[in-house]
Amino acid sequence: MNNSDIKNLEKLHHKKYRDEFNKFLIEGIHLIEECLRSDIYREMLETIFVREDFENESAIEKIKNSNHSAGIEILDDRKFSRLSETVNSQGIIGLVSRPDLSLHNEKIKTDKSNKIVVAIDNISDPGNLGTIIRTCHWFGADELIISKNSVDVFNSKVIRASQGSLFFLKIRNELNLEREIESYRNDQYNILLSHLSAEENLSELKLSNSENYLIVFGNEANGISNSISENKNYRKFRINGYSECESLNAAVAAGIVLFEFRK
Repeated sequence: MNNSDIKNLEKLHHKKYRDEFNKFLIEGIHLIEECLRSDIYREMLETIFVREDFENESAIEKIKNSNHSAGIEILDDRKFSRLSETVNSQGIIGLVSRPDLSLHNEKIKTDKSNKIVVAIDNISDPGNLGTIIRTCHWFGADELIISKNSVDVFNSKVIRASQGSLFFLKIRNELNLEREIESYRNDQYNILLSHLSAEENLSELKLSNSENYLIVFGNEANGISNSISENKNYRKFRINGYSECESLNAAVAAGIVLFEFRK
C-alpha cells in the first residue's frame, strides 16, 4: 500500500469523495464484525487494514473465519494514522463499497399492515442520526427515509453512533422529503409529525395494528420544515414534558415515540 493509495483512501473522510468513489471506511472491531453479519454489506467489505502493532489475535481469527472475501493489509503506524478518525484507535479499519442503492430506492410495498416508516427532516448532527438509526433498528422500523441536506449516512460519526445498525436497516437518503411523504400518504399511510406546537399528545393517539404509519422528526433547532408541517393532511403530536425544558433531543424523541408504537 503506497502513499498514493493511502492518499486516495484519506479522501474518504469527505462526503464528496465517498460519493465519487462509492466507498466508505469503518473503524473498530465491532463495526467490522457487524458488517460481516450483514447479508448485504458482508459482500461489500473490500479490504481490512490492520495496524502493525495490533495484538487482538482472537479478533483477527474470528474475522478470518467469517464468510467474506476481503483482503487483509498490514499498515505501519504512520500510514494507519492517516486513515484513522478516532482518538484511541483499536488498530483496525475496513474499506467498504456502498451497496447498489437500487436495492433501497423503492419504498416498501404495503403488502402487510402495521408497518412503521421513520422520516428524518434536515438532521445535521451525526451523533443524532446514528442514534436514530440504532433506535430504528432496535424497534424494528421497516424503513428510514432521510431528507436532502441531512448529514451523510456514511459519515464516520454516524456509523459509529449507529453501532453497526446501519448495516441492517433499510435506509433511503438524500430524498425530496416533502414529495416522498406525500407518496406514502397516497399509499394509505397515516402521516404523523412530532411537533412541539401540537395540541394532541403522543399518549392520546389511537394506534391500530391494522394500519401503516410514517412518523416525521425534524431538525434539532428548527423542527420540521414548514412545507411539511403546514400540510393539513398530516396529524401532529407532541411528547409531554414535565418541566420548563425547551425541547427534547431528536434521537431521544424517536426512541420514546417508537416505544409507544411498539407497545
